Amino acid sequence: MNVRKSMVAGALVSVLSVTVLSACGSEDDGLASKSAEEIQDETVAAMRSAKSMTMEFEQTGTQRITANMALTKSGECTGTIGMDDATAEVLRVDGTTYMKPDAKFWEQNAGSPEQAQLVEATVGDRWVEAGSGQDEFATFCDLDTLLKGIDEDKGDKKDNTEKGDEGEVRGTPTITLVSKEDGETTTVHIATEGEPYILRMENEGGDEPGSAEFSKFDEKVDVEAPADAVNLNELGG
Repeated sequence: MNVRKSMVAGALVSVLSVTVLSACGSEDDGLASKSAEEIQDETVAAMRSAKSMTMEFEQTGTQRITANMALTKSGECTGTIGMDDATAEVLRVDGTTYMKPDAKFWEQNAGSPEQAQLVEATVGDRWVEAGSGQDEFATFCDLDTLLKGIDEDKGDKKDNTEKGDEGEVRGTPTITLVSKEDGETTTVHIATEGEPYILRMENEGGDEPGSAEFSKFDEKVDVEAPADAVNLNELGG
């Protein structure tokens, strides 16, 4: 049984690494007056310093993908992932990933209608524990792994980022940086008051446009392992 996480994880990784933009400091340090290059240079340390955050993500195109996840650098996560009309609750704690998919999710990912019906009948309303070789959400749940793409990607970016307009996201003043490449435009909204985190990103013009919002930085993420989980390997995956 192959849970198709690659589109979700890949999309979120690209959101973080296409144009990751931020800076350091607890008060407005004149971020809006700095150059795009200076802001980019300060980005990596600021975003990587966050121990946790919540991401709300939506991508459209060949498939609609959504996610609302709280992630930590220690590899814990909790939230929901959607693919078209299918939804799965996902959590990871103590190195193990659990998911609770709905019927549509099993229909899309179980391999056949018969297999989907068998899995649904076996699992019922219980959580499923990802077994050996099936833990495909592990990388997606690890904020530290996702943020490593910032360091790796930064040096490869062309000089195609410009400062945009000042604005506001959820009541916080922001400055935008805009990157254009291969017909796609990525706009990043960065807080200019308080910690200068990325608050919102939008990708337009490509085959898979999308947006992401980031919030609840460094807040505690409470995750507990479900008591009655079914091991995915035992389902004949």
